[in-house]
Amino acid sequence: MAYASFFFISLLYTFQVAVNLGVFPVVWPDEVLFYSPAISFANTGHLKTDVLSGLIPGMESKTLWMPPVYLMFSGFTLSIFPDSLITLRIANVCIVYITAYVFYRLLKRFSISEVAAQMAFACVLWEPLAFRFGTVARMEALTAFLFILSLLFATNKKDAYWNPLFAGIFLSLSALSHPIGASFGLITLYLVYSNFGTKKIIWFLLGGIIPILVWVVYIHPNWDWFQIQFGAQLTRKQNLLKTFTIIDKVRIFTFGFGFPKIRLVIISLQLIVLSFLTYKQFQNNGKIQKTWLLFWVWILSVFAALYTSSEGWYVYHSLFPLSFGMALLFQEKTIANKLPYVGIIVSIFAMISMSNIHWYKTNSSEVQISHFQHLERSLSKSKAVYLQSLPDPYFYLKTNRPDLDILEFIPGELELPSATYLKTIHSRDSFVFYDETLINDTIKEYLKSGKWIREEWEIPVPPNHWLHYKTIVYTKK
Repeated sequence: MAYASFFFISLLYTFQVAVNLGVFPVVWPDEVLFYSPAISFANTGHLKTDVLSGLIPGMESKTLWMPPVYLMFSGFTLSIFPDSLITLRIANVCIVYITAYVFYRLLKRFSISEVAAQMAFACVLWEPLAFRFGTVARMEALTAFLFILSLLFATNKKDAYWNPLFAGIFLSLSALSHPIGASFGLITLYLVYSNFGTKKIIWFLLGGIIPILVWVVYIHPNWDWFQIQFGAQLTRKQNLLKTFTIIDKVRIFTFGFGFPKIRLVIISLQLIVLSFLTYKQFQNNGKIQKTWLLFWVWILSVFAALYTSSEGWYVYHSLFPLSFGMALLFQEKTIANKLPYVGIIVSIFAMISMSNIHWYKTNSSEVQISHFQHLERSLSKSKAVYLQSLPDPYFYLKTNRPDLDILEFIPGELELPSATYLKTIHSRDSFVFYDETLINDTIKEYLKSGKWIREEWEIPVPPNHWLHYKTIVYTKK
């Protein structure tokens, strides 16, 4: 029975991916920005972000605006398999599945029952948020995978020296896939301390330092570029933190879930019940079980990271502690153990709704192809284009217009002197946007000063469709 249910959970995840992955999630500019250094690494062994060449100093020579682990992993993948976005997405589909499986094994290690562990496994794989943010060609999937691996080593008591060391190495690699991985260090540290004692923490710290030292050596010859590239990113994050209100942060948190308002109620109920049960534990026994304490360290660490990051991508990392919490609830002999069933039913209906909107009511593949063809016609006389568009047409245009010089957007929040990229901006004879309020101020001034043909249209889909975006094209007269 256990194998049959495990197979069914896996099959439904695979089916959802197979139906949607060619079109959904829509191609984001982020995927192009990460693909560029990855394909450069695959072809030349060097990380270069060609689609930002001339926009941010050093990009055409060395990528330092993001730690290199995911970029190198993607480059390695592209060096073996076909050079396409779908290759990277399939790689992430596999990573999401493997991570969910390792998470399931981790819960079994915590003496979670088979049924409860499989319930948590399904909570991860069936939630549309995992598909929306985990399977895109970004680093969320790999970051979570490396972090969960660090927990696996931190709970393996067979070797008191190597396992704390490897726990530190994999946590560090997680942070070098995306810096948010560093926010989860307290979780791994707690497990190392619980399982190996205070003295073995030094091995954990040593393991964490090793990959960082390698990165420092990579950065060192070009410290000035690192300060500009990585520093601009940090400044942007700080600006976003100041911009968003608590309501904005809640909206960002719920955005990727299926039926977000219902999911927010479920999560709130889950945390309220778990808080009450934790209190009763402490009241009755004078202490909290280690497994329950781990849950609170985990969920609070993730919530703190999400509060300071203010970007929807990172909500993917909340799936694991929330699913962990569902497994704990399922084992309780109270009416609260029905809540995991409610959560899974909501996820299943969200998947059905997503298929209904995108494939039954509309043929999303045809709609997207028609949209890209319209854009290609608008750029027929263009030789150099700047893209800030959703869905991003980069891969379509590269295939159909290999002669076209394509650069990707730089966020308006990046505090870079306009002199840095002014010449490059002036070399563009066309611009594509999806939201004019997000255009960089320097580009706005350039568009005001010249003679341009402006064209605007909306992709013809319902408002709740994932392709519901506007397109604005400027081409020189």
